[in-house]
Amino acid sequence: MKARLVNVTLLAALALSVSATAATYPVDDSASQVLDSSLRMKWDSVAPQSVRGAGVTGVTTVLVRLDTDAWNGRQGRIYMTLPEQPIGQVTASWTTHGTLLPGALRSGERALVYAGPLRQGLIEDTLRLVIQADGQKLVRTEQLRFSFELDLETP
Repeated sequence: MKARLVNVTLLAALALSVSATAATYPVDDSASQVLDSSLRMKWDSVAPQSVRGAGVTGVTTVLVRLDTDAWNGRQGRIYMTLPEQPIGQVTASWTTHGTLLPGALRSGERALVYAGPLRQGLIEDTLRLVIQADGQKLVRTEQLRFSFELDLETP
């Protein structure tokens, strides 16, 4: 019984040390702006009723403004996230002007967009965002809610 108690105590101590070093915080991006009024999706194929041609794609431009003032002077990694979608798999890919990293993600994932020192209170960049989805599952206007989160590195 004593060995079991030691193992449980050791596991609890390990869990506490991991949670103390892995801190994830939401990043305020409320100052970001979608520069196009709405995302117009177009069929990827002239025969959208076929299984292979059911995809739709849209392109938009987003001015991303990330408020990192609370972590000024720290090192961290910022990720863009997209929750699972009721319409199924959605893929987003983007290019940037250089402050943030270009990349791609699918719904339910997160992708690294910045790694390094947080020297300013605001990180800004313009993303050309390409969204792809299954057009047969889009029955009404959908809203995608991207967000950003920060993993701080331990000092």
